[in-house]
Amino acid sequence: MSMDTIDIKWARLELLPALPYSISSTSSHTSLGLAFARQTGVHAIGSDIRHDFDAWPGDFAISTAGLPMFSESAHGGEYLLMHITSPDMLAGMRALSPRQIFQGDKQAVMLAWQLRSLLLQKDKDALLLQEKAGLFLKRGLILTNEKSSKAKTCSPYAQDKVLHSRILDYIEDQLDTTVNLEELATIANMPLLRFLRSFAHATGTTPHTYITERRLQRARLLILDSNLSIADIAADCGFAHQSHLGSAFKSRLGLSPQQYRKLAG
Repeated sequence: MSMDTIDIKWARLELLPALPYSISSTSSHTSLGLAFARQTGVHAIGSDIRHDFDAWPGDFAISTAGLPMFSESAHGGEYLLMHITSPDMLAGMRALSPRQIFQGDKQAVMLAWQLRSLLLQKDKDALLLQEKAGLFLKRGLILTNEKSSKAKTCSPYAQDKVLHSRILDYIEDQLDTTVNLEELATIANMPLLRFLRSFAHATGTTPHTYITERRLQRARLLILDSNLSIADIAADCGFAHQSHLGSAFKSRLGLSPQQYRKLAG
C-alpha cells in the first residue's frame, strides 16, 4: 500500500513507505523506481529462484512490462515507483534487458526527491508532477540508451561497495550524534577527496546530504508513530535544534514538521 499515489496522463506515481512488505506480481507496465533508503530482503526477478538482495539508496531500477517479480523485506524502505501507462512515452528506448539498475545517478536522485515532495503535498500540483515525472523518465531513457551506462555491473566504483556498506552501517548507528567526514574516510580507508567522490558515485549524494536525508526519514517515522514533541524528535535524530529540523523539512519536503504530522493524522 502506497502512502501517496496519483495518476498523471501517461503514468501512475506511487510513494511506497518504509514498512515490511511481501509482494508477488507481474506488472503490465514498464516501471521506473528509485530507493530513498537502503533495504535488504529476498527477491526473485523473472524466475522462481530467490536471492538475497541489498538495495542501496540511489539505486534507480527500470523493469520491463510482463516481468514476474517476488520481493520481501522485513523492514522495507521508502521508494518512488512510476508505472508508464502509455507505451508511446517509451518511444526511442532501446531494447531493455528485463531489469536494469543504475547506481548513484545524481540527476535521478534529485528528481526523485522533487517528486516525493510534490506527492507529499495535500494539494498536489498535477502539472508540476507531470513535468518532473517527464524529466525522471527522460533520465531513465538517457541512462538506458547510453553506451557507457552506470549500471551496477559496469560501475568503476563497484569495488568500493563493501567499504561503503560499512559506512552506511556506521552512519545508521550515529544518526543522533555528530558524524565527522574525516572519520568516515578513515573507516573507508580512503583519502578524503577520493572518499567523497566514491560515496557520491555509490549513492548519488554527498555524505552530508545523505546523513540529513536519513535523519529526516527517521524524524518522519517518529512524527507518524509517536507522540514525541518536535523538539524531542529533532534531538533524537541528530538535529541541532527544532528549527534545524524545520528548515531541513521545508527544504527537502516542502512541509514543516507540524504540517507533516497534521496531514498524516
